[in-house]
Parts: sequence; structure tokens; C-alpha cells
Amino acid sequence: MFKKMKLAPKLALTIGSVLTVILILLIGITVSMSKKAISASTYSELNEISESNALQIQQIFDEAESVASDMQYYLEYSFKRAEEHPSWSVVPTHPAAIALCQSDIYDEVLTSIGYDNEVYLRETARSSASYNDDLAGVGVMFEPYKFQAHMKDYAFYVSEENADQDIVPFGAYETYSRETYYQKAASTRQPVVTEPYEYEGSTLVTYASPVIHNNEMLGVVMADIKVENFDKVDATSVNYPSMYATIYNDIGEIIYDSEDLNDIGRTLAEFTPRASELSEIQNGMAKGVAFQVETTREDGRKVTRFFSPIRAAKQTWWSLTAVSTSDINEAVVKTEFWMIFISVIALLVIILTIILVLRRMLGPVQGVVQAARSIAEGNLEVHFEKTGGDEIGVLSRTFEGMTANLNRIVTDMTYVLGEMADGNFDVKSRTQESYVGAYEGLLSSVRRMNMRLSNTLSQIDNAADQVSAGSDQMSSGAQALSQGAVEQAASVEELASTIESILKQVQETSGNADKAKEQTETSGEEIAVCSRQMNAMVEAMDEIGRKSAEIGKIIKTIEDIAFQTNILALNAAVEAARAGEAGKGFAVVADEVRNLASKSATASNSTSELIQGAVDAVRKGTEIANETSNSLTKVVESTQIVSEIVEEIAVAAADQSRSLGQVTVGMNQISSVVHTNSATSEESAATSEELSSQAQMLRNLVGQFKLRKDAGSGNSGAVEF
Repeated sequence: MFKKMKLAPKLALTIGSVLTVILILLIGITVSMSKKAISASTYSELNEISESNALQIQQIFDEAESVASDMQYYLEYSFKRAEEHPSWSVVPTHPAAIALCQSDIYDEVLTSIGYDNEVYLRETARSSASYNDDLAGVGVMFEPYKFQAHMKDYAFYVSEENADQDIVPFGAYETYSRETYYQKAASTRQPVVTEPYEYEGSTLVTYASPVIHNNEMLGVVMADIKVENFDKVDATSVNYPSMYATIYNDIGEIIYDSEDLNDIGRTLAEFTPRASELSEIQNGMAKGVAFQVETTREDGRKVTRFFSPIRAAKQTWWSLTAVSTSDINEAVVKTEFWMIFISVIALLVIILTIILVLRRMLGPVQGVVQAARSIAEGNLEVHFEKTGGDEIGVLSRTFEGMTANLNRIVTDMTYVLGEMADGNFDVKSRTQESYVGAYEGLLSSVRRMNMRLSNTLSQIDNAADQVSAGSDQMSSGAQALSQGAVEQAASVEELASTIESILKQVQETSGNADKAKEQTETSGEEIAVCSRQMNAMVEAMDEIGRKSAEIGKIIKTIEDIAFQTNILALNAAVEAARAGEAGKGFAVVADEVRNLASKSATASNSTSELIQGAVDAVRKGTEIANETSNSLTKVVESTQIVSEIVEEIAVAAADQSRSLGQVTVGMNQISSVVHTNSATSEESAATSEELSSQAQMLRNLVGQFKLRKDAGSGNSGAVEF
């Protein structure tokens, strides 16, 4: 749609679009900057309001702190002076002194320092309760016997109602010591502020400060603060109708709310339902400095909250000034609306002005457009109307001259290319002066094309002659190669057959070597068994030798016994001869014993000779067995060597078998290649004959063209035609 539009509305639309984008960017930047400036101003104003509110509440706490601190410091200083002057802590006994030191609160006589303390505390409490509108009352409470040694209880409270009346005791220690503010101040030993509570129809918070002397807690001074006086804060604004103010204590509990006093006692979490926003507020409070955050209330309203810290004793309370985000953004929205409205009006006026001016100025361009359309349709015979001397007139005249020159160039190119199409490459341009500027490259390109084609056709003619001669030679060589390949194939087949026969023999040798290896291993195992048995026999022969030696020892013992028996028999015969007739019988016995000993000695000698012969035979047998064992050991070693040699023969035979197998595969591949070469040679011979005929055909085709006389010279840049 945009492409079909006329120039005037197209320019107007383009310029208008650019201006629109620029204006949108300017508006966006201006609105953004304005928004930032307005937001910064608004935030600054609301922060100041929040800080002002915090300052007003801070002044109330400062007043309470000032009263309590003055009373606390006075008591501490007084107790220090009493230590320096012990006589001041003695109850007077003189009537005049008793009259001067009579307590106005208790029916007791005080010490001089006690009386001074009471006067100061009483009058300070009266003054503070009477003239400070923010304080509901001021009181002092002491620990038992700490105000004065003979008084257990001492406490009084001055409110704004009874400030001008006589002050009465506040009560017993057991009563006031149970008060929250007293317990918190006494336990923490630091100034504290209580949570809000109702007292006689008023909402109060109590500021309590402990009285400490020599690290001992003596009592508490306190000041009650009217929560209703927190309404001093700015809670309304003409510029921000939705503004409200809230005071939170350190645990996020509402102490004061300008929107609804019934919210007092509720917590921050009840008005911040989104956990992420509540966490952001709590993190800001933890830092203890002023901050702002946008949150969503429980009713769905977007509000921006401005928090400012308030120092309440050792606690940090917070002044909140909140405004609906829509109120804050109202000024920004109005600014955006008026800027956009004014920009749209200005943009429409500019676009209309551009359209009117362009239509008037671009009217003559229509004639140039019509002429250009005719030229695009192939009609170079066009005429232009006379126009003024502005840029459009110059454009028309320039366009007319361009058309005439283009007509001459097209006519000349038609002539030149037509001659070349008819096969005449020896042709020249008839309007060479028309090719100027960029058209000069066109003429140069046609010249180079003419020269290149003429040279190419000439080279094709020469190449056809060379191809024809080469194809004849290649045909003869291919036939000779085919014949040699056939003879090689036959030789290779015979060689393959021989190698295959050798391979079978080597395989048989390898099998026989494996069998010999197995038999050698079996023989080696049997010989090893024989060797082990021979070793066992040698050990047995050694054992027989040892046993024979032991038998020889026994025979020796028997010989000794026979010798001793023979001596005994001799002695017995001598004794029998001495006995005479009475010893004849004993002599016979001795003679028999001697005969028996003689036979035993003879038998022992015979046995000893036999055993010695057996021992000699065993020794010879052992020597023979050792020699046999050594021979068997050598046989085993020889058998192992033979087995290793046979194993090497088997491995070598297997390697030879695999190698011959690979040789066989190689020979088969060579045979296949030789057959392929033979077939290829025959095909090459046939192809050479076909190539020769094609070369002749190329020569006939080139003969149809009329080539330039300088064709084939390689000079394609300086040629003219």
C-alpha cells in the first residue's frame, strides 16, 4: 500500500512518521523527567511532612524525658552530697528543725536532704503537670527504705487536675511496684516507654526512668504522656486529600491514627497484607533511618508510606505519613495529558502543511514519471515538456539527454551482438563516442567478450587437432597395454597356484610341529615324574644306610655283652675250682655260659659282617641312584630345551602360514587389478577412437565462425571493434 502511494503523500507520511516518533520520544523523555521532578518534589514534601510530624512527637517525648531526667539527675546528685555530709541524712530532733523538715506528703519528719529532695521533686512535678499540655502527670516512686531509712514507702503522683492541691501518697510499694512502667524500668535499669493504656478515660503512654546510685536501683521517676496530643501532626493536605498520619511504637503497634482512633492497638501487619511489602518495611525500620515504600493496603489501595524515626527512650518509634499513590501521580497524569494533547495538535498541523507544500512543488515530476514509465516499457522515443530552471527542470532536461544517449547505445549494441550471434566476430562499433562514463565499461566488456570468444574458438580448433593426434597414440598404447595385462594375468594365476601349494605344505608342517610339541611336553612330564621317584628312592636308600649303622651299634653292644659274659664265666670257673667239690655244679654252669658267650660272639661277628656288606651295598646303590637322578635331571633339562625349540618351530610355521596366506590374498588382489587393467586398456582404446571422432567434429563446428585475424594473440584489453 505504501509503495503504491504518490510521492507527495508518501513524503508527507514519512516526514510525519519521523516527526511523530521524535515527538513521542520527546514527550516520553519530557514526561519521564517531569515525572521524576514532580515525584522528587512530592516525595521531598511528604518526607518533610513526615519528619515534621516525627519532630512534633519527638518534642513531646523530649519534654517527658527532660522532666524525668532533671528529677533523676537531681536525686543522684543529692544522694552523692548526702554521702559527703552524713549529718544531712540524720532525722532532726530539735523542735524547730522538726518543724522545718516536716513532709508535706507523708506524716513524717524527713532528714534535711530528704526534705530538700521532696521539695524539688514536688515542685518540679507540679510545674510540669500544670504548664505542659502534653503531660497528664508526673510521679516519683522509691524502693523500700531508699528515700529515707525509716520510711518503707515513698511515692507521689501529680496530675494536671490536682497540681494546685495538696499532694497525697501514691500508695504502698506492693501496689505501685506492680505497675508496668515501674517493673520495666527497674528490670532493664534504662529509660522505657510503655505501650498505650486507658486511664480515667484518656489514652496514655508512660515515660519511666530509673534512679540509680552506686549501681543500685533506688526508684523510678515517670511522666504520663497524652496520646490525644499526638493529633498535632499534619494529617490533612489540600494537595493530597488521601493523606493520613500514624504513630507506631518499636514493635509496629499503632499508638495514634488520624483516620480512626479505634485502630490504636492494631499492628502494622494488619494493614500490610503482602508479606514482601511488610518485610521491606521491617527491613527499613531495622536500619533506623527515614525511608519510603509503596504498599498495598488491606482494602486494595496503593499507598506510598513515608516513615521517620522517633526516639522514645531507648526505643525507636515511627511517624508514618501515607498518601494514595494516585494522589501523588495526579500531577504527573495531568502533565502527560496536556503534553500529549498539544503534541498531537501540533503534529496534525505540521503534516497538513507538508502535504500542501509537497503537492504544489512536486507537480512537474509527474511528467518525468510518465517518461520513465515509457522508457521502462522499452520506448526510448520520449519527449519532455519545457520546465523552469529549478531542480525539477534540470532533472527533466538531464533525463531527456540520457534517454537519447541510451537509445544510441542500445541500437549499437543490437548491431554488434547481432553480428556476433551470426558468427561474425570481426565487427566494430559505429557510435563509440556514446559510451561515456559507466557506459564505457559496457563497451569494454563486449570487446573483451568478443576477443575472449574468438580466442577460445581458435584455441578449441588447435586443441581439436592435438586431441585427434593424441587419441590415435593413446589408442595404440592402450591396445599394447591390454595385451601385456592379459599375459601378466596368466603369470599371476600360475604364481598364485604355486604359493597356495606352498601354503598347504607349511600348514602341514605347522600341524606336525604342534603335535611334536605336545609329545615333547608329555615326555617331559613323564621324565619329571621319574626324576621325582628316583629322588624318593635315593632318600629311601639313605634311610636304609642310617638304619644299618644303628644295627651295627646294636651288634657292637651284643659283642660287648658276649665279652663280659665270657669274663664272668671265666671268673665263675675260677671260683668253682677254688670251691672244690662243692663248686663242680657251678663250674658246669660257668662252662655252659662260656660256651654260650662264645657262640654269641661268633654269631655277632657273622651278623656284623653281613650288615657291613649290606651297608656297602646300600652305599653303592645310593651312589648309582644319585648318578641316575643326575642323568634324569639332565634329560629333563634337555627335554625342556627340545620342547622350547619345537615350540619356536611351531610358532615360526604358524607365522609362515599366515604370511603365505597374506601373500595369497595379495596375489589374488594383483590378479584382480591386472584383469581390471586389461579391461580398462580395452575401454581406453575404444574411448581414444571416440575422442578422435569428437575432435574432428569440433573442428567442423569452429569452421562455421569467422574469427578475428588477431585471435589467439592473448591481447584482449587493447582490441577495438
